[in-house]
Amino acid sequence: MVSRLPIPRPGSLSARTQPSRNTGAGVSDRKAPYESDAARAQPSRNPAGGVSDRKASYESDAAPADQAILDLLAARQAAEVPHAEFEEPGILERVRGGLPFSALENLIRAVGAPQKEIAGVVGIPATTLGRRRRSGRLTPTESDHVVRVARLAAMANGLMAGDAHAARRWLTTPHPRLGAESPLRRASTETGGREVEQLIGQLRHGVFS
Repeated sequence: MVSRLPIPRPGSLSARTQPSRNTGAGVSDRKAPYESDAARAQPSRNPAGGVSDRKASYESDAAPADQAILDLLAARQAAEVPHAEFEEPGILERVRGGLPFSALENLIRAVGAPQKEIAGVVGIPATTLGRRRRSGRLTPTESDHVVRVARLAAMANGLMAGDAHAARRWLTTPHPRLGAESPLRRASTETGGREVEQLIGQLRHGVFS
């Protein structure tokens, strides 16, 4: 007598042969883990939806406060009483009204470069320098250039951890990342000044290339 094999009943197939389903009654998607891995590999984006700009963060981290710039131009320590010429209003209003000639003199002392070189960087010809000294005030354009160099001097001082001598040496020494120009000479234009600011920010973050 030939034995018969059992015939499986409808619906009794092993659960092992069925596709696995998640708790939401849908077939589990094996791509999900890969997609999550890929998402982690995407570049970080800022709230506005663009890729974060590291150059901007370098510059903003290194940029000094306006008060540090004004302290340098007034040749005073932060704890000292502000000079009348450097009290309110803010730095922009001071520039528009023209800084006192003493601001240029204090910048020259802070940077440690010859007066002629500093005057050239801020755009004051030697023939004009005497007239500015007699009038006691710089023009708004000259004042803006003075503030630009003072900002770099304050940033260099921060880069050198407050070592004023090292900051002066760095500002006046040719740098390979600036086309063999010194940071001070490079800052004779707004574009060059931004390059120096970016360089300082990168050096503070340990970026050397």
